[in-house]
Amino acid sequence: MLLMIIILLKVVKWSEHSYEVIADTRNCEKLIIDTQNEVRGYLLTGNKGFQSAFAGERGQVDKAFDELKKLVKTDPQQSLRVDSLIRTKGIWFDHAATSVDQRAQGVAVSGDWMKMSDVLMEDLRAQFQEFTQKEENLHDERLLRVQNAKEAILFAGGALAIVLAMTVGQLVRRQFMELATVYTSALGTIEQRHAALARSEADLEQQKEWFRVTLTSIGDGVIVTDPEGRVVFVNHEAERLTGWNSVEALLKPLPTIFRVINESTRAKMEDPVTRAFREKKVIAMTNSTVLVSRVGEEWPIEDSAAPIYDNQGKLLGVVLVFHDAKDVRQAQNVMRIHSEELEKRVAERTIALRQTVSELEAFSYTVSHDLRSPLRAMQGYAQAVLEDYGDKIDDQGKNYLDRIKNAAQRLDRLIQDLLSYTRISRLEAPMVSLDVDKLLRDLIQNYPNLHPPAAEVEIEGKLPRILGQEAALTQVLSNLVGNAAKFVAPEITPHIRVWSEDLGARVRLWIEDNGIGLLPADRERIFQMFVQVNESHLYGGTGVGLAIVKKAVEAMHGQVGVESAEGGGSKFWVELEKASG
Repeated sequence: MLLMIIILLKVVKWSEHSYEVIADTRNCEKLIIDTQNEVRGYLLTGNKGFQSAFAGERGQVDKAFDELKKLVKTDPQQSLRVDSLIRTKGIWFDHAATSVDQRAQGVAVSGDWMKMSDVLMEDLRAQFQEFTQKEENLHDERLLRVQNAKEAILFAGGALAIVLAMTVGQLVRRQFMELATVYTSALGTIEQRHAALARSEADLEQQKEWFRVTLTSIGDGVIVTDPEGRVVFVNHEAERLTGWNSVEALLKPLPTIFRVINESTRAKMEDPVTRAFREKKVIAMTNSTVLVSRVGEEWPIEDSAAPIYDNQGKLLGVVLVFHDAKDVRQAQNVMRIHSEELEKRVAERTIALRQTVSELEAFSYTVSHDLRSPLRAMQGYAQAVLEDYGDKIDDQGKNYLDRIKNAAQRLDRLIQDLLSYTRISRLEAPMVSLDVDKLLRDLIQNYPNLHPPAAEVEIEGKLPRILGQEAALTQVLSNLVGNAAKFVAPEITPHIRVWSEDLGARVRLWIEDNGIGLLPADRERIFQMFVQVNESHLYGGTGVGLAIVKKAVEAMHGQVGVESAEGGGSKFWVELEKASG
């Protein structure tokens, strides 16, 4: 008898456990529906109260589901159903959190997005219904076992058994009544929530239509994934390009609906969402990306993927934005073809131009060389006549011969300058490290007109090494220092000061004189060919020297300039690249 009573109490306990599981299930469903109403309330009104309530709900809902899982841990089948509920609940919460964040940022929530939420919620309700039905079936089985146990006790135990059975029955009835009250209250609350939800549906329809129209107007395809890379949203343009509708694509892995290949190699490409997850930054695809649709149609696309985070930095998913780039790609191909043709023509004309320039340089060099022979003859014969027949020629005749000799000398200097200019133009020597200090001091040593008392040259400190071409740099220093000594007022001893200025990767050499100076308007002109801004009969010159300087400096990838005022001397500067080491 005692054993039968113990069995009866265990069966009663399990029957009571079923009521507790059902009540907890209804509570979980109620909490989910409450949360859904808060989300919809916020999406409709923007009321911060709904947003705050939603933000605090998840922890409470998670706790309720954890309690339900503990209650069914001894029932493998029900435990698996709870796990499925928890997974679906998590997807819905992530989807809802994204909707709330979009609303908070002023981004329109699309109609398809709302439809996704409804699909997930319907799935939850179906799972709740299946779970509850199974638990109610278990409860009915346990009630039957209680009834059978009571009848067994009645037959076996007589009056005492009847008393005990009645006592146990009263206890069971009282506990069942308490649980039924909780159950009835939960059902009433759920019915009220369903009624409120039905009233809000009409308001949501207008909002959904607005979302649908807004989304339709978007020209780019948009796909959003959850943190596992499963698709949770596809807009109309993305449906058109991928060939998948939003309902079929829901919760499928992105590579299933978004297949991309390289346009040139036809090799499969890694989808940008996977890279965005891995690198945690915006990923832009190359302009050779081709999307292969569900039916095999190929779309050249341009796209980018960006991870989405909540306010706490938690990864919510990735948004992929792309558009049909067929017209752009065709235009790029046309431009590429034109560009290749243009480059070919430019190359051909460059070759022809170089050949022409080379021929002109050779012609100029030959002519300049050939001109010097008759000039030297004119100069020599004029000098010979003066020396051999000077006593037989009057002063007027001597004057004419002097003019012939001087003109020949001047023309010879001009030809030599032109030859120097041509050599600089054709100079193709490599850039090497040059010791400017030694080069300048050797130059001064070889020119007597730069020694005292004819001139005073002061070099401040040790000049640095530069990258250049020795022939070009020698020409530059020779012309600048020579000009500094030449263009000085009569009876004034030339004083030349040379120093350097460190500009980091470059060096500026300064050459300052106490000469006649320049007008501001002449500072640029003096570097042009055949330009003389001073009286040639006083200072001579051909107007080519500074043009040679400019050409030589540019050949060494440098710059040249001058600072000067009339009567106040000049400061020429040359800027070149500093040599390392």
